[in-house]
Amino acid sequence: MGGIVGYAGAGGQSAEDVLLRGLEGLGRLGPGRLGEPVGAEGLAGSAGVVVSADGGLGAAWGGPGGPGGLSPAVKRLREELERRPLPAGMCGIGGLGGVPGLDGAGRVAVVLVGAVDARALAGARAAAAGAVAGAAGDAGVVARLVAEAFSSCGELVEAVRQVRGVLAGGFAALVVHADEPDTVVGAAAGVPLVVGAADGAVRLASDAGAWGDGAGESVVVKGDQMVLVRREFDEVRWEITDGWGVVVAP
Repeated sequence: MGGIVGYAGAGGQSAEDVLLRGLEGLGRLGPGRLGEPVGAEGLAGSAGVVVSADGGLGAAWGGPGGPGGLSPAVKRLREELERRPLPAGMCGIGGLGGVPGLDGAGRVAVVLVGAVDARALAGARAAAAGAVAGAAGDAGVVARLVAEAFSSCGELVEAVRQVRGVLAGGFAALVVHADEPDTVVGAAAGVPLVVGAADGAVRLASDAGAWGDGAGESVVVKGDQMVLVRREFDEVRWEITDGWGVVVAP
């Protein structure tokens, strides 16, 4: 079981702090509220965050959580971050129940929740050939596919849209790229994502309970929709598009 969170803010608040609070919120939810994580094999029950900063991505994870459910994994993640703090950044993603997947160059990070169809993923691996060799779990495979697509189209939201089109199953994903450090892209494929905007920031999660009442008015990304969140100077903009890239909200 697990969940995912994302954040982009313009008010100077640390993405790392907000993501940790979101993961803790997910950890307090009952088992029936959480989906299946899609991460590196053997790391189910872990927790991890990735922050965009200083021209790159900073990543850390802790766990597995062990007895007591998933909450201990977030505690271990906090302990890891105390020992090895990430660079300060205002955009990032996090996962509970698994760890983020990175591409080979460490420029793309993905967190997934739900179930990616095994046959579709095998086809995606074959399509990417050597580009996905050695990827750490399904999230790592998707990260490498996004990196390959980005190298051709040069835009993160379009790269994620292309990769979303070759995968099947019921899942949701959040993606960041070091070349677009002020951007978070989310994709829904049968598992909804909740987008909440308040106080100059946008929070995303696979369950609104991650934020309690702190995410403001919420909109659900569902079906084959995607959400683009981008920090621009002193404000954060977001939009939801359908599978063809047509804006449907706000």
